[in-house]
Amino acid sequence: MPAAPYCSCFTKLISLIFLGDFLKLAPTLTADVVYLSPPWGGPSYGTIDLFDLEKNIELNGYRIFEVAKTITSNIVYFLPRNVNVEQVISLMDDKSSLELEQNFLNNRLKTITAYFGDLAKQTTH
Repeated sequence: MPAAPYCSCFTKLISLIFLGDFLKLAPTLTADVVYLSPPWGGPSYGTIDLFDLEKNIELNGYRIFEVAKTITSNIVYFLPRNVNVEQVISLMDDKSSLELEQNFLNNRLKTITAYFGDLAKQTTH
């Protein structure tokens, strides 16, 4: 049976997945949202007390983020549970918003997702 009848609610959602070197592809891309999930270094990331965006991501997590900002300010950054949250906060600039989401499985913190730009929930006090 064709998937189309089941996908009718997603007619406004178009996602493209690219396979290649992000740093080489990025200058050619335009998008509303960029989702970043760089490799964390395998299972050994869990033995690190504080995961460093610069040192523990092979391509440098700061550099990846800066390249993504050339595409859009709406960025989702999927990170390990032990990420240095102060480093994540430092990725913000004067114009951006940030929301951090803790992702739990079986009552255990597994990952953190950072939402930047218009993806962050806006709250008013």
